[in-house]
Amino acid sequence: MNEETIHNLEALGFTNYESRVFCVLFEGHSMTGSEIAKDAKIPRSSAYDVLKSFVQKGICNEIQTSSVVLFELIDPTVVEDKLEKEIHDTAKTRLTKLKDSFEKLQPLFRSKERNTEQVDVELIKGFNKHRHLKFLKLLKEAKKELLLMKRFEGRIFKEQDDATLSFYKRGGIVRSLYEASFDFKIKIEDTWKNVNTLELIDICEDFIKQGEQIKLAKKIDQTIYIFDRQIVYIPIINPNVPIYNRSDVIIKNENYANAMVEYFNSCWDKAETVEQFKNNQSIKG
Repeated sequence: MNEETIHNLEALGFTNYESRVFCVLFEGHSMTGSEIAKDAKIPRSSAYDVLKSFVQKGICNEIQTSSVVLFELIDPTVVEDKLEKEIHDTAKTRLTKLKDSFEKLQPLFRSKERNTEQVDVELIKGFNKHRHLKFLKLLKEAKKELLLMKRFEGRIFKEQDDATLSFYKRGGIVRSLYEASFDFKIKIEDTWKNVNTLELIDICEDFIKQGEQIKLAKKIDQTIYIFDRQIVYIPIINPNVPIYNRSDVIIKNENYANAMVEYFNSCWDKAETVEQFKNNQSIKG
């Protein structure tokens, strides 16, 4: 009896006794419950309990003879189909219950206020595919201003997302300081392509038309988002650490936020407008 197979069956939801009986049935022909218990090395009463369950599930046949009752595994292909369907049905049921539960729980999220000291530093560490939701939450709660400095990285869409457009409609101001980098891709007509100078300018001008104030810097070492001069969101950049394993820090402190605003304004004053950048590129060309 292969112990690895036993472990695999247990991972599928079989008990240890069920796994052992299943393997004995798979290897044997028509067998009595006592024979199966002996080969499976489990108590006879436990073997009969498992066999009764297998018969009810359609995994094995119970054959009545004039003297004894025999058990025999049905066609393995049929058994595999039954087990596969059971796994799919169980997973589907669990997902349905998950969604139903969270639909009911969502309105209760942080509905009870606690009289405890507010946390002013929050650390987000490691992979989190929903990490962007934290940024969107801060943006949706912002009232007046978002200052951001970052380099374009990864894949960039030319269209602004709904949260940013909604912020503009609320009268929000966005000042963005981007690194004049070309190490990213944009999606054009369902195709991802590397960016050149003209396309970088084009992206910036599209963002400006939608309400964003933009300047371009030669280099930005650290991405920073400042919300309403109250909250600072800092994704810690380390090229030696994979993106999925990096950390973000959120600091909710007005004094610190104002200090970062001063730093932002200093960098902003030294940077070029998109028009200046375009003219300089034309001269170089």
